[in-house]
Amino acid sequence: MKIGYEPRYRELANEIKQLVPDAEISGGVGRTGSFEIKVNNELIFSKLECGGFPYPEDILEAVTNIRDGQKVKKIARNKKSCTIQ
Repeated sequence: MKIGYEPRYRELANEIKQLVPDAEISGGVGRTGSFEIKVNNELIFSKLECGGFPYPEDILEAVTNIRDGQKVKKIARNKKSCTIQ
């Protein structure tokens, strides 16, 4: 994965691993401006669709729900503005 959204990816990946240690997490470079999250190959968040980055707590809740056998739900809540340092 190239620099850009990589710090956000790594931070979220670390949080997911703490919550679900046996989770398999992978990342890659996609279209410019994209930041998408899939669980079990189902898209649960797309920056291209929503216009911002996800709230980590929403992603962690979705992962927990999926781990516990609940149906995958798409996340729309997002942070419209962001600062990457």
